[in-house]
Amino acid sequence: MADIFNEVDEDVRKDKSLALWNAYGKYIIALAVLIVVVTAAFVGWEKYQESQSQAEGAQFEAAAALMTEKKYDDAAEAFSALAEDGNSGYRPLASLREAAALIAAGQGAEALEIYDSLAGDDDVASEFSTLADLLAGYYLLNNGTAEETRARAEKISEPGGIWSAAANELIALTYLKDGNKDKAREILTTLENDADVPKDIKGRVSQLLAALGGE
Repeated sequence: MADIFNEVDEDVRKDKSLALWNAYGKYIIALAVLIVVVTAAFVGWEKYQESQSQAEGAQFEAAAALMTEKKYDDAAEAFSALAEDGNSGYRPLASLREAAALIAAGQGAEALEIYDSLAGDDDVASEFSTLADLLAGYYLLNNGTAEETRARAEKISEPGGIWSAAANELIALTYLKDGNKDKAREILTTLENDADVPKDIKGRVSQLLAALGGE
């Protein structure tokens, strides 16, 4: 009989975790992705400015305008052209934007192919190849399994990596989605106490720990 009550208690705990995930998870992911993409855009734009022509700059701006207008298929096609023909330092950013457009157009499987291609390309700068894994993880958290997400995030979670804090935050969210609040809290606490974690991530982590409480 005790085993039955233990199982019921575990189910209740998991339901609470899932409710917490539904309340906070999507907000955290949306904010994190925005920060990551803005950062990547800045890095990519600096590389672009070093050697790109005005014509390619106009192409990029036109593709970005299509995204703003929610013409996602057209935007994906325009970014794809830049990713294929643009300068080598600029192609990864265009590929990331193409993937984002594909996801917005409901073509997540195609976007994952782009992320995986970037992540496995030794000629792509590490800030972009690792970012591809991170963004794939964000997508899979809502559109795949927790295990699939962790497989992407754990590859880039080692200390010192450019996206390691974001990757560990994402791993914590996978455990929260699984209902494992203790493991999620353990990872989040480590992030909160790490002086090298960016302030924006630390702020989200603190909010999520407060929501988790002391159970």
